[in-house]
Amino acid sequence: MSQIKPIYHADYFALSASTPMRVLSSAALNGGLTEMRSFLNMRVDLNAPPPFPPAADTIALKASELQLAQPVCGMMTAASMKSLCHAHLYQDTLEVQCWVTAGLSNLLRAGDPNVAAPRAGTINILLWINQPLTDAAMAEALILLTEAKVTAIRDLRLVSPVSGLPASGTGTDSHAVFCPPGASEPYCGKHTSVGELIGKAVLNACQQSLKRCIEAAQTSD
Repeated sequence: MSQIKPIYHADYFALSASTPMRVLSSAALNGGLTEMRSFLNMRVDLNAPPPFPPAADTIALKASELQLAQPVCGMMTAASMKSLCHAHLYQDTLEVQCWVTAGLSNLLRAGDPNVAAPRAGTINILLWINQPLTDAAMAEALILLTEAKVTAIRDLRLVSPVSGLPASGTGTDSHAVFCPPGASEPYCGKHTSVGELIGKAVLNACQQSLKRCIEAAQTSD
């Protein structure tokens, strides 16, 4: 069984796997359905002067500097790494882990008018499941992850500044689901044990991270 090693830093968070993992993600670097050995969620400075290089190039350069095992699945955020929260749940042989960083200045509701350029603030989520999943089950896990994130946002009654209606995320969220290679689990919806753990882990980590973000914003006011 692969071991997942977290690496914490004030400017990034990384995960290193002892063996290749299957991943389905919306990541800027190596997104889509692929295999990876490492994850990188890096913080960028919004005050850096232009021109800005492509996100994938920036992440790839940082991954190379950190000597992360290739290939790397990478995300970026302007959110503080102080918002990083982790949930780790077990049930018999099942294991689910979730890591979340959150920024809320780019809050939106799905369907809001596309009236402005993206601002700072994003919710990045990494979800690890220790059971091999089929492609369809990985897609189902990504759906459930998103549902849990939206639930956390709605429970905190966060509102889109564009429409004034309940928000559902930010305009630049990035999410990834990863698991060992193989295809033993065909389903992971709410009526399955793995689906239950996914929902609980993502909801827990999102709630913690969002609350940290809100408290930090209130402290700075």
